[in-house]
Amino acid sequence: MPVNENFVPKIQVFEPHRASLPPLGPYLKEFWTRRVFATELARFSDKAEYLDSRLGKVWLVLNPLLLGLIYYLVVEIIRPGGGLPGLTRLDHLLIGLFTFYFAQNCVTAGAQSITLGGRLILNQAFPRALLPLSCAIQAFQQFLWTIPVYIFVLIGGKLAYPTTEVPGWTWNFLWIPFIVICTGLTGFGLALIFATLNVYFRDTNKLLTYITRIWMYLSPVLWLPSSLRGHMKILLWVNPLGPVLNATSRVWVSGVSLNKSTIVGCIFWALASILMGGYYFISRERDFAIRI
Repeated sequence: MPVNENFVPKIQVFEPHRASLPPLGPYLKEFWTRRVFATELARFSDKAEYLDSRLGKVWLVLNPLLLGLIYYLVVEIIRPGGGLPGLTRLDHLLIGLFTFYFAQNCVTAGAQSITLGGRLILNQAFPRALLPLSCAIQAFQQFLWTIPVYIFVLIGGKLAYPTTEVPGWTWNFLWIPFIVICTGLTGFGLALIFATLNVYFRDTNKLLTYITRIWMYLSPVLWLPSSLRGHMKILLWVNPLGPVLNATSRVWVSGVSLNKSTIVGCIFWALASILMGGYYFISRERDFAIRI
């Protein structure tokens, strides 16, 4: 058979997409339609994480509780009294740690969700944002396990020290769902940003270990928001978790309502994280299959 010398074989070249948003209407519709996938993936990941552990989900409570006791001892050694009376110091530290680790787990697990979900991405067509969402759902489910422990410590402190400033029941506790929602949205938005960065720069996940540690020290967990003076108060508002941790301390520890600046700060960082993270993630997710 004669060979055609003019034949030029067709070569298909796959190139990275330019960063651009797909049609948001169909994307968000499919994202909502497949929300059960994110929930089931979170449930499966939660079971798999503690499958080989004898204590299992007890570690969800033990880990932050033991860390809280360690930090409590450190704070007592460095600064006896810590600016709070009685067991209220431990209350502030525990609920601050529980809330901070809720957001941190959203970010750290979400940052790895795309690179670890490579097989799903290469073999299935679905909104990739569902993977960080499943991590946020898992972090929320784990956070729920810590709430009864905190309530037990809160009530125990009230019974042991009736004169302490630990609040009893107050209608201001109705702010708690608002705080949890803002914390979850902020963590999910930041997870979208770091998940995208981790696709392009695989060292992002390693750096997150140090970033989150510094982030905790700069957050009102080991210290009180009221301890900031003058221009140092800006640390509370430029920190994405500053307003929600301030709100947590006000409601859970002091039993007082949220002021307007704290409410605005919580809403601002929740919306800013979702909008910035959503744009950064969705505009580049068509590039993920090539980069993984």
